[in-house]
Amino acid sequence: MCHIPRPRKRRRIGFSPRFMEFGPHGASCKGKSIVLQIEELESIRLMDIENLDQQGCADKMGVGRTTFQRIYKEARGKIADSIINGKRLIIEKEEAAFSQGNGHCHRYGNKQG
Repeated sequence: MCHIPRPRKRRRIGFSPRFMEFGPHGASCKGKSIVLQIEELESIRLMDIENLDQQGCADKMGVGRTTFQRIYKEARGKIADSIINGKRLIIEKEEAAFSQGNGHCHRYGNKQG
């Protein structure tokens, strides 16, 4: 029996970040970097800046609540690792359409119709 993974839903991204890198400065900052996916950044924005509940965030992103919860948890872990361990945080802004909350992350070649 062949198991084919379910197609990945497109995540709606409601803004385009102005800053793409964060981290320590100086000679001692030659350590590792952490990549934060654009959908992870969007989860932080919706939950912590827009103060939506998990279901509201999931609805805005066009994913299920449990998927949102996983994305958000991964984002917070990466941000904590960056701050606590002095790692550079890089926002990965892949080819995506950003337009007033209707943009989609096209990570896997999905085209906006």
